[in-house]
Amino acid sequence: MKFEHAPDASYEDVGGGVVLHSAPGHPGFPSRLALELFARAQAMTGKDRVGLWDPLCGAGGMVATVALLRPSSLTRVLATDVDHDALQLAERNLALASATGLVARRRELAEREADPRRLASADRLLAIPGRSNGLRVEVAPADVTDAASLAALDLDGIDVVLTDLPYGQQTGWASASEAPARRALETLGGVLPRGAVVVFSTTARDDLRPLPAATRSFRHGHRHIRMFRLG
Repeated sequence: MKFEHAPDASYEDVGGGVVLHSAPGHPGFPSRLALELFARAQAMTGKDRVGLWDPLCGAGGMVATVALLRPSSLTRVLATDVDHDALQLAERNLALASATGLVARRRELAEREADPRRLASADRLLAIPGRSNGLRVEVAPADVTDAASLAALDLDGIDVVLTDLPYGQQTGWASASEAPARRALETLGGVLPRGAVVVFSTTARDDLRPLPAATRSFRHGHRHIRMFRLG
Protein backbone atom coordinates (compact mmCIF):
# COMPACT_ATOMS: atom_id res chain seq x y z
CA MET A 1 0.00 0.00 0.00
CA LYS A 2 1.32 3.42 -0.95
CA PHE A 3 0.83 6.15 1.65
CA GLU A 4 -1.13 9.03 0.12
CA HIS A 5 -1.77 11.28 3.14
CA ALA A 6 0.48 10.41 6.10
CA PRO A 7 4.05 11.59 5.49
CA ASP A 8 7.11 9.45 6.08
CA ALA A 9 8.11 10.95 9.42
CA SER A 10 8.67 10.05 13.05
CA TYR A 11 5.49 9.24 14.97
CA GLU A 12 7.23 8.61 18.28
CA ASP A 13 5.21 11.36 19.98
CA VAL A 14 2.10 9.17 19.83
CA GLY A 15 3.85 5.90 20.60
CA GLY A 16 2.46 3.94 23.53
CA GLY A 17 4.10 4.82 26.83
CA VAL A 18 5.51 8.15 25.64
CA VAL A 19 2.60 10.55 26.18
CA LEU A 20 -0.22 8.09 25.60
CA HIS A 21 -0.91 5.56 28.35
CA SER A 22 -0.27 1.88 27.65
CA ALA A 23 -0.68 -1.40 29.50
CA PRO A 24 0.13 -5.09 28.90
CA GLY A 25 -2.52 -6.94 26.92
CA HIS A 26 -3.62 -3.88 24.96
CA PRO A 27 -1.87 -4.06 21.57
CA GLY A 28 -1.01 -0.87 19.74
CA PHE A 29 -1.63 0.07 16.12
CA PRO A 30 0.89 1.69 13.75
CA SER A 31 0.40 5.45 14.09
CA ARG A 32 1.21 6.33 10.50
CA LEU A 33 -1.20 3.70 9.21
CA ALA A 34 -3.95 4.97 11.52
CA LEU A 35 -3.52 8.50 10.12
CA GLU A 36 -3.48 7.24 6.55
CA LEU A 37 -6.66 5.20 6.95
CA PHE A 38 -8.41 8.06 8.68
CA ALA A 39 -7.43 10.52 5.95
CA ARG A 40 -8.60 8.17 3.20
CA ALA A 41 -11.92 7.67 4.95
CA GLN A 42 -12.34 11.39 5.53
CA ALA A 43 -11.70 12.05 1.84
CA MET A 44 -14.40 9.54 0.95
CA THR A 45 -16.93 11.49 3.03
CA GLY A 46 -16.12 14.74 1.22
CA LYS A 47 -16.08 16.65 4.52
CA ASP A 48 -13.39 18.91 5.97
CA ARG A 49 -14.20 17.80 9.51
CA VAL A 50 -15.75 14.52 10.61
CA GLY A 51 -16.96 12.63 13.64
CA LEU A 52 -14.79 9.57 14.35
CA TRP A 53 -15.77 6.35 16.13
CA ASP A 54 -13.77 3.26 17.07
CA PRO A 55 -16.30 0.62 18.21
CA LEU A 56 -13.57 -1.88 19.21
CA CYS A 57 -11.30 0.71 20.75
CA GLY A 58 -9.31 -1.26 23.31
CA ALA A 59 -6.97 1.29 24.91
CA GLY A 60 -8.16 3.93 22.43
CA GLY A 61 -4.82 4.28 20.69
CA MET A 62 -6.14 4.64 17.13
CA VAL A 63 -8.63 7.42 17.79
CA ALA A 64 -6.31 9.12 20.30
CA THR A 65 -3.57 9.18 17.67
CA VAL A 66 -5.88 10.90 15.18
CA ALA A 67 -7.17 13.32 17.82
CA LEU A 68 -3.64 14.23 18.89
CA LEU A 69 -2.19 14.66 15.39
CA ARG A 70 -5.20 15.86 13.36
CA PRO A 71 -7.39 17.82 15.83
CA SER A 72 -8.61 20.27 13.18
CA SER A 73 -10.10 17.39 11.14
CA LEU A 74 -12.47 16.28 13.91
CA THR A 75 -15.84 17.38 15.23
CA ARG A 76 -16.15 14.61 17.81
CA VAL A 77 -14.56 11.33 18.90
CA LEU A 78 -16.38 8.26 20.22
CA ALA A 79 -14.65 5.16 21.60
CA THR A 80 -16.57 2.05 22.65
CA ASP A 81 -15.70 -1.50 23.69
CA VAL A 82 -17.03 -4.35 25.82
CA ASP A 83 -13.87 -4.50 27.97
CA HIS A 84 -14.30 -2.17 30.94
CA ASP A 85 -10.59 -2.24 31.85
CA ALA A 86 -9.71 -1.22 28.31
CA LEU A 87 -12.28 1.58 28.44
CA GLN A 88 -10.65 3.03 31.55
CA LEU A 89 -7.38 3.23 29.65
CA ALA A 90 -9.11 4.66 26.58
CA GLU A 91 -10.70 7.35 28.72
CA ARG A 92 -7.28 8.41 30.02
CA ASN A 93 -5.86 8.49 26.50
CA LEU A 94 -8.71 10.44 24.99
CA ALA A 95 -8.52 12.98 27.81
CA LEU A 96 -5.28 14.00 26.09
CA ALA A 97 -7.24 15.20 23.06
CA SER A 98 -8.00 18.45 24.88
CA ALA A 99 -5.43 21.14 25.52
CA THR A 100 -6.21 20.97 29.24
CA GLY A 101 -5.73 17.21 29.36
CA LEU A 102 -2.47 17.37 27.45
CA VAL A 103 -1.11 20.13 29.68
CA ALA A 104 -2.03 18.08 32.75
CA ARG A 105 -0.26 15.04 31.29
CA ARG A 106 2.87 17.08 30.62
CA ARG A 107 2.80 18.37 34.20
CA GLU A 108 2.44 14.80 35.48
CA LEU A 109 5.42 13.66 33.42
CA ALA A 110 7.51 16.60 34.68
CA GLU A 111 6.62 15.90 38.31
CA ARG A 112 7.70 12.27 37.84
CA GLU A 113 10.97 13.48 36.30
CA ALA A 114 10.24 11.53 33.14
CA ASP A 115 12.72 11.31 30.29
CA PRO A 116 13.04 14.80 28.74
CA ARG A 117 12.22 13.28 25.36
CA ARG A 118 8.73 12.50 26.65
CA LEU A 119 8.29 16.12 27.73
CA ALA A 120 9.46 17.23 24.30
CA SER A 121 6.84 14.95 22.73
CA ALA A 122 4.11 16.54 24.84
CA ASP A 123 5.33 20.00 23.82
CA ARG A 124 5.25 19.12 20.12
CA LEU A 125 1.71 17.73 20.46
CA LEU A 126 0.59 20.89 22.26
CA ALA A 127 1.99 22.99 19.41
CA ILE A 128 -0.15 21.30 16.73
CA PRO A 129 -2.70 23.82 15.35
CA GLY A 130 -6.35 23.19 16.17
CA ARG A 131 -5.85 21.88 19.70
CA SER A 132 -8.62 23.15 21.99
CA ASN A 133 -10.96 22.12 24.77
CA GLY A 134 -13.97 22.14 22.46
CA LEU A 135 -13.64 18.70 20.88
CA ARG A 136 -16.46 16.43 22.01
CA VAL A 137 -15.02 13.17 23.34
CA GLU A 138 -16.98 10.21 24.70
CA VAL A 139 -15.96 6.76 25.94
CA ALA A 140 -18.73 4.22 26.58
CA PRO A 141 -19.39 0.48 26.86
CA ALA A 142 -21.07 -1.06 23.81
CA ASP A 143 -21.03 -4.23 21.70
CA VAL A 144 -20.76 -3.39 17.99
CA THR A 145 -22.31 -6.74 17.03
CA ASP A 146 -25.47 -6.00 19.06
CA ALA A 147 -27.88 -3.37 17.71
CA ALA A 148 -29.62 -3.09 21.08
CA SER A 149 -26.30 -2.25 22.72
CA LEU A 150 -25.66 0.55 20.22
CA ALA A 151 -29.14 2.01 20.72
CA ALA A 152 -27.97 3.72 23.90
CA LEU A 153 -25.23 5.64 22.06
CA ASP A 154 -25.53 9.13 20.61
CA LEU A 155 -24.20 8.64 17.07
CA ASP A 156 -25.14 12.05 15.75
CA GLY A 157 -22.40 13.39 13.50
CA ILE A 158 -20.41 10.16 13.23
CA ASP A 159 -19.02 10.04 9.69
CA VAL A 160 -16.07 7.64 9.98
CA VAL A 161 -15.64 4.32 11.78
CA LEU A 162 -12.03 3.22 12.10
CA THR A 163 -11.19 0.01 13.94
CA ASP A 164 -8.73 -2.85 14.23
CA LEU A 165 -10.65 -6.12 14.43
CA PRO A 166 -9.76 -8.60 17.20
CA TYR A 167 -7.57 -11.37 15.85
CA GLY A 168 -7.12 -13.76 18.75
CA GLN A 169 -3.55 -13.02 19.86
CA GLN A 170 -3.97 -10.52 22.69
CA THR A 171 -7.64 -9.76 22.06
CA GLY A 172 -10.62 -11.67 20.73
CA TRP A 173 -14.26 -11.19 19.83
CA ALA A 174 -16.58 -11.14 22.81
CA SER A 175 -19.51 -11.81 20.51
CA ALA A 176 -20.77 -15.37 20.27
CA SER A 177 -22.32 -14.68 16.86
CA GLU A 178 -21.08 -16.44 13.76
CA ALA A 179 -19.00 -14.21 11.41
CA PRO A 180 -18.72 -11.35 13.93
CA ALA A 181 -17.05 -8.94 11.47
CA ARG A 182 -19.98 -9.29 9.08
CA ARG A 183 -22.39 -8.87 11.97
CA ALA A 184 -20.55 -5.73 13.06
CA LEU A 185 -20.73 -4.23 9.58
CA GLU A 186 -24.44 -5.03 9.31
CA THR A 187 -25.08 -3.43 12.69
CA LEU A 188 -23.12 -0.32 11.77
CA GLY A 189 -25.05 -0.07 8.52
CA GLY A 190 -28.25 0.01 10.54
CA VAL A 191 -27.24 2.88 12.83
CA LEU A 192 -25.07 5.15 10.66
CA PRO A 193 -26.20 7.48 7.88
CA ARG A 194 -25.79 6.94 4.18
CA GLY A 195 -22.35 8.07 3.12
CA ALA A 196 -20.60 7.17 6.37
CA VAL A 197 -17.33 5.27 5.88
CA VAL A 198 -16.37 2.12 7.81
CA VAL A 199 -12.74 0.97 7.86
CA PHE A 200 -11.79 -2.51 9.11
CA SER A 201 -8.18 -3.58 9.57
CA THR A 202 -7.13 -7.06 10.64
CA THR A 203 -4.35 -9.61 10.39
CA ALA A 204 -6.96 -12.41 10.40
CA ARG A 205 -8.00 -12.47 6.76
CA ASP A 206 -10.56 -15.21 7.35
CA ASP A 207 -12.65 -12.72 9.36
CA LEU A 208 -13.06 -10.67 6.18
CA ARG A 209 -14.22 -13.46 3.89
CA PRO A 210 -17.93 -13.25 4.92
CA LEU A 211 -18.00 -9.50 4.25
CA PRO A 212 -19.57 -8.01 1.11
CA ALA A 213 -17.43 -6.41 -1.57
CA ALA A 214 -15.60 -3.38 -0.18
CA THR A 215 -15.46 0.09 -1.71
CA ARG A 216 -11.68 -0.09 -1.37
CA SER A 217 -9.58 -3.10 -0.46
CA PHE A 218 -5.83 -3.29 0.06
CA ARG A 219 -3.04 -4.76 2.13
CA HIS A 220 -0.27 -3.22 4.19
CA GLY A 221 2.32 -5.68 5.45
CA HIS A 222 0.44 -8.42 7.28
CA ARG A 223 -2.69 -6.27 7.68
CA HIS A 224 -5.72 -6.60 5.42
CA ILE A 225 -7.85 -3.47 5.13
CA ARG A 226 -11.41 -3.01 3.87
CA MET A 227 -13.18 0.32 3.43
CA PHE A 228 -16.95 0.50 3.03
CA ARG A 229 -18.98 3.56 2.07
CA LEU A 230 -22.42 2.86 3.47
CA GLY A 231 -25.36 3.15 1.14
